[in-house]
Amino acid sequence: MDYLWIFVAIFAAALQTFRSAFQKRMIPDIGKFGATYIRFIYALPFTFLIFIFWFFILKNEIPKLNNLAIFYCFIGALCQVLFTLLLMIIFSFRNFAAGIAFSKTEVLFAALIEIFILNIVFLPIINFGIILGVFAVIFLSVAKETTNINDVFIKISKSFFTFSTLFGVLTGLILAGSTVGYRMAIINVEGHILDATIYLSILAVFIQSIMMGIWLYYYKRNELRLVFQFWKKSLPAGICGSGATAGWFLPFALATAAEGRAVVQIELIFSIIISIIFFKEKVQRTEIFGICMLIISILLVIYARI
Repeated sequence: MDYLWIFVAIFAAALQTFRSAFQKRMIPDIGKFGATYIRFIYALPFTFLIFIFWFFILKNEIPKLNNLAIFYCFIGALCQVLFTLLLMIIFSFRNFAAGIAFSKTEVLFAALIEIFILNIVFLPIINFGIILGVFAVIFLSVAKETTNINDVFIKISKSFFTFSTLFGVLTGLILAGSTVGYRMAIINVEGHILDATIYLSILAVFIQSIMMGIWLYYYKRNELRLVFQFWKKSLPAGICGSGATAGWFLPFALATAAEGRAVVQIELIFSIIISIIFFKEKVQRTEIFGICMLIISILLVIYARI
């Protein structure tokens, strides 16, 4: 069980990558916000099926949810929806690449929250791995724009004090709140870890579907209509999203939120592979450099845990 979270985190990252690819494919049909919503609304029925299978067919015991666990799960779900909406706003900025890059700081924020609020102490090698990983994902977010490594460093340094960067950092902080919220929820559940994971995953997806559905109804009603009109093409995103959500909770239970998110960042490497295979995009040498940094950071975190 000690090492299981590592494999589950990597599996969840792979599913999340496929989910993102399906969402990207749906943007021309249902818009950015509609494509975002399908990760929640179409994950709900499949997450419910997992719930039925686990508790009513396999006869596992339904855990007891106390008010604290429900509260933290709500905070995690709310922060994830806010993160999603803010990310869509960042896309509207002219220099959105910087905002997207700095939204990846959520692992660092999660670590800081756990250090200063939850009094968790990380090994120095894990601290280094987290910092290196955060820099690697920021680097990769900018690397596609140039083939020169020095130019990437210059672009990152110049973007520090832009409005989109500040927005991106805020987005990363909110996602860190989501990650820590989910972890706090799952460790406050009375019951087996796997039972708690499946129970909380359906609760989180249900809350997210309701909250973002209400927002779409009032602000993007046409995209909400298109979401249901293109339901068949949206289902693959829901299937992958359901598995990714369930897969996230287990690492948060067996490791810290920061360590779990650090490993899950392997999704960025999966995304590049998907871009090459399915979208026929070319990889810059700067991206290869960033990938190497990210792989090293993930291996450092895993090595420290085993």
